[in-house]
Amino acid sequence: MLKPVRLPLIGSLTKTSPMQHLRLLFFYAFILLIAACGSAKDDPETPQPEEPAAAKPVTASFPEVLFTDPDQLARGASSTQILDRLIALIDASPKGATVHLSIYLFDYAQLVEALDRADARGVKLHLMLDLSRDESQKCNPYTINQLKTKLSDNAVLVTVDSDAGSIAINHNKFVLFSKVLTGSGEATNLVLQTSHNFILSGSRKVQDAVFLTHQGLYDAYLGYWQDMAQRAQQGMKAYNYKEYHDPATGISAYFLPKRRGGATFGEDSIIELLEKITDPSAAVIRIGMSDWTSTRINIVEKLDELLEKGATVELVVKSSISEDVLAGLRNLEEKGAYLKVYNMTESGKLQMNIHAKFILVEGSWEGQASNVIITGSHNFTLNALRNNNETILLLKDHALYSTYTSYFEKLKTIPGL
Repeated sequence: MLKPVRLPLIGSLTKTSPMQHLRLLFFYAFILLIAACGSAKDDPETPQPEEPAAAKPVTASFPEVLFTDPDQLARGASSTQILDRLIALIDASPKGATVHLSIYLFDYAQLVEALDRADARGVKLHLMLDLSRDESQKCNPYTINQLKTKLSDNAVLVTVDSDAGSIAINHNKFVLFSKVLTGSGEATNLVLQTSHNFILSGSRKVQDAVFLTHQGLYDAYLGYWQDMAQRAQQGMKAYNYKEYHDPATGISAYFLPKRRGGATFGEDSIIELLEKITDPSAAVIRIGMSDWTSTRINIVEKLDELLEKGATVELVVKSSISEDVLAGLRNLEEKGAYLKVYNMTESGKLQMNIHAKFILVEGSWEGQASNVIITGSHNFTLNALRNNNETILLLKDHALYSTYTSYFEKLKTIPGL
């Protein structure tokens, strides 16, 4: 520390020449400069940007299925299990990994933040959102703007305005992870297929989500994503319908719209699947369905045929489906089918919304005793079959089957109309 220096006042210097006086002034200035430098603090360091958060291993094992909780839904509460797991998987994606996402509706802020974190640590993001119709045009623009603002130039953002039909949409709800960290190591080629849009209101509906690690399935979904990206603004009308099958694992996927050569192609996919039941008298068919319009009344007729042949048919639907479809299902109920209709139309009563779209089949399937899960984004509407970007996932004799049937039994306990 500098010691204080006692200096005489200039005014007390009575016998000095002008030159001496000037020298004294320089001396005073020099002393003051030294004192100032000695007492000044060092300049603060330039703030350094924070290091991106490292990937956090997710506590999960695959294959896995998650559902929203019916008891919470019946109380009007949110059930965010699926959204929470999606965010955890994004947070578990390490630097250099890729994420491909395709979604209809997306406004969940926590998911935007997770994608921002992933982008910052070097995860390669490929995001596809719909902008084809009123609902997505109202929901998605804010999210799209947030993603454009937050994410780096390394991220790919695709918006879909499908030309496959006047009301065609990208109704898909899937995410592909090239690699995620888990508590037991790395999981690669992970496919998440769900009925759940990435919106908070979706967590107040019946939803399912399947998580599978399978390279062939991953590659098939990835090819579909790339095909849709190329046709995002023009060309879905000329899309060529594709299927993926792995007989060894019993995994299949159907990538819609069901079109080829610029026109509709083939029969109704759901009818084709139900026709694989080769012994209806011993079959059990369980269906949980969201939207069901009169344009797919043929599915009701097919179920009636199977019921007449001895099949056990159980359905969970909602009261907002088309009136003629509901009437047809009531007719099945009179013939012995089980029917639960959640209330979506009457005030003053418990309301419950099912947004899942699945079929469970036990019995002889293509001549072999099997358990089959059919799930995905596909509603029973003509638009979903012929115009929309949709995926149907089929799992034959899969370990997840009993989890689905247990969940279906829970759905039956919720009061309906």
